[in-house]
Amino acid sequence: MKRIVSFVMAAGMALSLAACGGAASGSASTSTSAPAASSAAAADGGEILIGCLQDITGNTSGLGLSVQKGAQAAVDEINANGGINGKKIVMNTYDTKGDVTEAVNSYITAVTVDQVSLIVGPPVANIANAIKETSEGYDVPVVGLAMDPACQTKSEGVPYKNMFALQPSATTQGDIMAAFAIKNGYKTFGILYNQENAYSVSLLDPFVNRLAEDNITVDSSMIVAYGAADTDYKTLLLPLVNANVDAIYCPNYTQQLVAIETAATELGYKGKIITGLDGAPGFNTTYGGDCSNIYYINNINTEDETIAAKIAEIQNDVSAPNKYFLGYDIVMAAADCIGKVGTDYTALHDALENLSYEGVTGKITIDPTTHMPTGMSMYMYTYDNQTPVMLEQFAG
Repeated sequence: MKRIVSFVMAAGMALSLAACGGAASGSASTSTSAPAASSAAAADGGEILIGCLQDITGNTSGLGLSVQKGAQAAVDEINANGGINGKKIVMNTYDTKGDVTEAVNSYITAVTVDQVSLIVGPPVANIANAIKETSEGYDVPVVGLAMDPACQTKSEGVPYKNMFALQPSATTQGDIMAAFAIKNGYKTFGILYNQENAYSVSLLDPFVNRLAEDNITVDSSMIVAYGAADTDYKTLLLPLVNANVDAIYCPNYTQQLVAIETAATELGYKGKIITGLDGAPGFNTTYGGDCSNIYYINNINTEDETIAAKIAEIQNDVSAPNKYFLGYDIVMAAADCIGKVGTDYTALHDALENLSYEGVTGKITIDPTTHMPTGMSMYMYTYDNQTPVMLEQFAG
């Protein structure tokens, strides 16, 4: 947590999206890039140009905007302290609009037209999966948060050369959530997941496999898959509720989780609902009701005084605080690498593959064989009504 003090004390830390060409949360936005002069200045060595590829509009804009704001806060802090070896960072933002085609086009614009040295990548697995093959043809690292291992690793077990993630994988997170459930005495489970969403799918097997290690089997009738066209969550949940399972595992995006929690409550479900990261704030404020039956995993310890103070400072601007801190860490870790080796692709790529960095979200140590962290801590939470309560820290 060494970075927290400088993070909290940084003067003039900008939280608005105007600094990187975006729009305030909730307003319209289009893909943006710096003026041609910025690209020219970067080419001449006057500044370091990076990209930020996020869902700024669309269903997951709350996540993308939060990552972007955290990343911009890090850029502003670095520049306020003299830049990287005297060079200022300029960050261009590209709005994927939650669309895979838009994401690929924006990626190509960033690396060919604007010639960014590095891209702050998305937290959304569907978008990362969309650009991973295209990224193989260019020499620009994408440092993001997509936790589906398939976003970083090919089927033959070698990493996509440019795809990196700076948070624990779905394998790690699913394992932690299952271990927590077992430790707390839950023995019967239902599962509701989105079969059309890479994030949701990636969290299924790790959870089920960890249960199996303790001889807990989830009957196939208790595993319910749905797609984008399925919005009758009461019907989907009914067999799980009727079975009176101890807990329903539900790794889905926030908007869907709100609808699922609403439906479960209306059906009279009395058990627990175990979610992934999207059960973290702002799930509670979006839902608006009592969230005491929700368990969720998180990247940060919100009971740490300095983190809590920063969350209080940004709460009116940032809908997903954990994504804000992750975005901040991406830029800070990348800047640390650039400060040591510069922006030459080979040197920067090697530095990222061997990254060891103490961030706000923990110690980030990249495994060069997976391009994902090892041993990174995470936290299990619940809510007291709508107030987050940290329950336990787990090592990855």
